[in-house]
Amino acid sequence: MIKGKPLKKGDKVAVVAPSSPCGIQTVEKGKLIVEALGLNPVMYPCCYKSYGHLSGTDEERAKDVNDAFNDENIKGIICLRGGYGATRILNLLNYEMIKSNPKVFIGYSDVTALHIAFNQLCNLVTFHGPMATSNFAKVKNNKVKFDYYTRESLVNNIFNSEPAGLYTNPKDEELKSLNTGKGEGPLIGGNLTLLVSTLGSPYEIDTRNKILFIEEVGEPVYKIDRMLTSLALAGKFDHCSGIILGTFLHCEREEKSYEGGLDLPLMEVIENTLLRFNKPIIYNFKAGHNFPQPTLALGTNVIIDADLRTVKFTESGTIQ
Repeated sequence: MIKGKPLKKGDKVAVVAPSSPCGIQTVEKGKLIVEALGLNPVMYPCCYKSYGHLSGTDEERAKDVNDAFNDENIKGIICLRGGYGATRILNLLNYEMIKSNPKVFIGYSDVTALHIAFNQLCNLVTFHGPMATSNFAKVKNNKVKFDYYTRESLVNNIFNSEPAGLYTNPKDEELKSLNTGKGEGPLIGGNLTLLVSTLGSPYEIDTRNKILFIEEVGEPVYKIDRMLTSLALAGKFDHCSGIILGTFLHCEREEKSYEGGLDLPLMEVIENTLLRFNKPIIYNFKAGHNFPQPTLALGTNVIIDADLRTVKFTESGTIQ
């Protein structure tokens, strides 16, 4: 795997909007947040545009991403926000150029589509972490106050070339496990909806000998069941080395019309779907749409131990 050079204070970083739009006040707050990290944000055009539920046409959003990678003065790229739209630009990105210009790239949620494409087609390490407008920082009177855990995890990943080592949940909350045993491999994955949405495409996730990370937000449990089953039917749990389950925020049981009707509990769905594959599984891993939020180096080597309930990042990739 290829890793972009770690960022330094004062570096120019592109802020791109590959998915949904933001209001102008939110964009300006995002700019202040990036500046407070010690970086010099360059706000790309689609940060200030909207095209219905998108932050610009497919061509405009893809151009921003391509231009950011192609500009030698830009040392890193942070997404403005998620939402929807990243899958629409996958066919418009110049992957050979991106592979030749490795840079720190940060985002989560809908940005999962870009993480998978960059990890698999460009061999590029990317970072599943907070975006410019994420809730890890509050802005009041143009002053920025960060959540300590989230900021430290982000800074330690993007300003440093060393692997993160042994993972610790925010507030030292306990990791939990299903099944037994160890698993090792490159970390890949992200938002469950995006993992399923690219099945059958050239950007379909390849889980062979990898640690699969999954998180979700705002989906009823029966939809979680459907999406996990889709991954199972596509063979994504057959050949992975292990599974990390992040947060499933606001993924509640939905009431049904028949008397006493409810979705199955989330953990029962997970156990019904995943246990039969006999893979080591770590859960209660506090990564996803929650804050505090860790930054995860996707594409780097991870060891999970379901017996000891540990996750360790051990390899950071080759810097170019």
